[in-house]
Amino acid sequence: MTVSDTKTPRKTDSAPPESRQRARRLAEDVGRLVDWRIGGPRGLQARYLQNESRARGEMAALRKGASRDSGELPEIWELTSVEIPEYASDAPTREEIAVHTAMTLYAVHQQSRTERMFVPGRGLGRAARSLIGPPDEENPSARARFNALVTSTTVTELRHHLRGLISLLRARNIALDHAMLADDILRFQQPGGAKKVRLAWARQYYSLPAESPLTADDAAPASETDSTTTSPTSEN
Repeated sequence: MTVSDTKTPRKTDSAPPESRQRARRLAEDVGRLVDWRIGGPRGLQARYLQNESRARGEMAALRKGASRDSGELPEIWELTSVEIPEYASDAPTREEIAVHTAMTLYAVHQQSRTERMFVPGRGLGRAARSLIGPPDEENPSARARFNALVTSTTVTELRHHLRGLISLLRARNIALDHAMLADDILRFQQPGGAKKVRLAWARQYYSLPAESPLTADDAAPASETDSTTTSPTSEN
């Protein structure tokens, strides 16, 4: 992978297909950036599932960053960097927090999994519905975890509960769109944004009946990743 593989995609030949963006409503640059870095032709997911040694190292470094603040780990700067405005303060920007959180949580989610845990279009509300189950068969632990996440009032609290929920999704082999998640995290930090994000998650949650954790319909088209993958080496 070259440095250009992880930087902000140009709006010309290197951006994800426009139709794919519209279908998922990636409204923010951070979502498109995460989409490219994870799901692009030479994105992290494809390279990891092909068992590339560099990708395994990047995933390990990203997992280490899941409990750290943006900018703390130099080894993941290339994977989590965003464009910074000249007026930025010494604190991480909203965009930095969103990309850092989405990228590091993808690494937690994908660890040692041979299936794609990044699936375009599968929002957090929909993934949570698959995890929790139908009303008469709800998983109370998963429900409590999701409720705590939804009622978060700060981005620090949100990140904490996201880590717990992602671990549950990974255990159940339930995929997620981490690019949509990056957009959600950015909007959550904006004035009045938390209310809008909660509404979006609620609509995703109740738009479809509870379903099996992962179906063939959830898988990305074969053209997006190689059809032949190698089981990732077991990681600590």
